[in-house]
Amino acid sequence: MSRLFHLTELETDLLTELFNIGVGKAADSLSRMVNQTVKLSVPQVHIRSIESMVCYLSGDIQMCSVSQEMRGCFDGRSMLIFHEKNSMEVVRQLMGNNLPDEMIIEMQEEALNEIGNIVLNACIGTIATSLGQEFDVDLPIFRQGGPLQLLTLPSSPIDSSVLLIRIHMQLIECNVGGYLAFLIGPTSQDNLHHSLKVMLEKLD
Repeated sequence: MSRLFHLTELETDLLTELFNIGVGKAADSLSRMVNQTVKLSVPQVHIRSIESMVCYLSGDIQMCSVSQEMRGCFDGRSMLIFHEKNSMEVVRQLMGNNLPDEMIIEMQEEALNEIGNIVLNACIGTIATSLGQEFDVDLPIFRQGGPLQLLTLPSSPIDSSVLLIRIHMQLIECNVGGYLAFLIGPTSQDNLHHSLKVMLEKLD
């Protein structure tokens, strides 16, 4: 059974603002990478259990994820998740509309790893800088499967909570929905809560 942790309204607002800054940096980096304007929507932070997250992501629908293990003042796994159809559209829009489907499929893993690396590292970097902490982050790993398969790897504590951030990626010709998810176990939940509390005290 997952143990959900709870944040105060101020702590949630602070975390949302940190992710908003990180997402803004990611959008700037992606725009430079593909030489077109990429807009990422203002994130909204929700806390869910893994079971609730699986249901929210439509159960057995196929999805693609880019994940990175992170270790620091709190440990966890950061993930960028798209429904499989949306992931192909993201690659098509970023790499070129004129590419045939078979080439898009061949480029999918490499392209999404690069996108995930930019988005996830921008968010983690912003949080690290704001909290005055450092994180060690592994290389991104691309996976395909259902939500339960992607969220419950052997390295995932069964009582992890999920910080869910829904985002929309807007390019010239499309607006594609995706998700940022951070899986963190009980000890890391307490550490994150403490870090946010300390930061708020400094801002008073």
